[in-house]
Amino acid sequence: MRILISYEQSYHVYSDALERAISGLRPAADVAACSLAEIGEQVESFDPHLVVSSGPNTVDPGGRAAWYRLSPEPHEPSEACLGGRRWRRLNPPLEDLLSLIDEVEALVRSGRELGGC
Repeated sequence: MRILISYEQSYHVYSDALERAISGLRPAADVAACSLAEIGEQVESFDPHLVVSSGPNTVDPGGRAAWYRLSPEPHEPSEACLGGRRWRRLNPPLEDLLSLIDEVEALVRSGRELGGC
């Protein structure tokens, strides 16, 4: 299970905190972080199963990875997409992200498609 975290440089503290939290709570996951400016090349080289980003999927729309746009602003909705299914929520707790990670991991193990996001 590979997870790529990508935030704007001004929000690198969020990115660092998420990387540490996910690595600690899901130690079997391979977690990497990059800036939004680097996301295209990182999606290509790291080939993540899940991208957690402060921005929408402009890299590989409808592509191979599940996507979680986690807004750094609590009054702006965050949006998740897995297998073309989308949902939005204001200020989601970490448990929502962990639940999505578990769902993505189950799909990876089953060999089913993650894309459509």
